[in-house]
Amino acid sequence: METFEFSPEVRWSDQDLLGHVNNARMITLIEECRVRWMHEIKAGHITGGGLLVAHQSIDYLLPVMYGPELKMTVTVSRIGSSSFTVHTVGEQSEKKVFDNEVVLVHIDRESGRPTPLGDELRARFEAYLES
Repeated sequence: METFEFSPEVRWSDQDLLGHVNNARMITLIEECRVRWMHEIKAGHITGGGLLVAHQSIDYLLPVMYGPELKMTVTVSRIGSSSFTVHTVGEQSEKKVFDNEVVLVHIDRESGRPTPLGDELRARFEAYLES
């Protein structure tokens, strides 16, 4: 199984009044990681941009702080007929700080309806599929 790793730049402005990265900013940082992964595996040109975030969940395990490197690791936890689930784990100072899952649905851009994942797209995701 392959993984994709990314360390986003955590900005000073990402902090909230409690001194840790705001929960809404975490979703944005995770999205940036996911977009970079999709670009890396060249999945965007295959989908034609036809992906819908159908569901997202995140477990915040420890506060993410400004300063120490935040490392995110991407895998795929499920591949369906027209959807797939991206699993992103965050670590900071060698501790797991969040666990995120996003269900993405492949859609036809014109109709907005779900459409099956093609063989080429499925093959890109299968390389990252968790055992």
